[in-house]
Amino acid sequence: MTVKEVFMAEDTKEKILYSAFQLFSKNNYHAVSMTEIANGADISKGTLYWYFDSKEELFREIAVNGMDYFYNLFKEIAEENNSSEKKIRELIKCVLETLVEHLNMLDVFRNNIELISRDFKDTIEAKHQKNIEIVTKIIEQGITEGLIKSGNPADISTMILSVLFTPQTKELLDNAEKVERKIDFIHDFIMNGISRKEL
Repeated sequence: MTVKEVFMAEDTKEKILYSAFQLFSKNNYHAVSMTEIANGADISKGTLYWYFDSKEELFREIAVNGMDYFYNLFKEIAEENNSSEKKIRELIKCVLETLVEHLNMLDVFRNNIELISRDFKDTIEAKHQKNIEIVTKIIEQGITEGLIKSGNPADISTMILSVLFTPQTKELLDNAEKVERKIDFIHDFIMNGISRKEL
């Protein structure tokens, strides 16, 4: 296969993933057909099956890619040479900016995750746990710095991620022009809850 063919293949796969993402974000998993996904990607159904054996495989790839994206993002932030407060703000900023750009992402999970098999839920939960572990390192740094009150760092991390990925986040971000104010609001909300400072 030539380099051009590889890039064309990737382009086709990206079109498929985007088409499926759009459809899953608006509809129940079972309501989306492979024909609709192929039509949205402007390819034949046969070409679609060349890339993905089933709709479940396609949905799994979308979900896993999303979880991996945030894991890599959180890991990069955790490894920066910054204070824990700056890292928490950067984490909030990156999550909100990503969700503004891909606002339907939350709908994909909300509309469809409960319809997938138990083993897949376990896979997603394991990836979510890895995200918690990365954020926990930031919280542990904050406790060491004396910025964050003592507590279970994993519990604090779980609560931070729950605030950022709640289904209501979509409503909070509907007006993308105000995202900087939303970052400030969520940062202050989180820091006021976990800070050692006297209010």
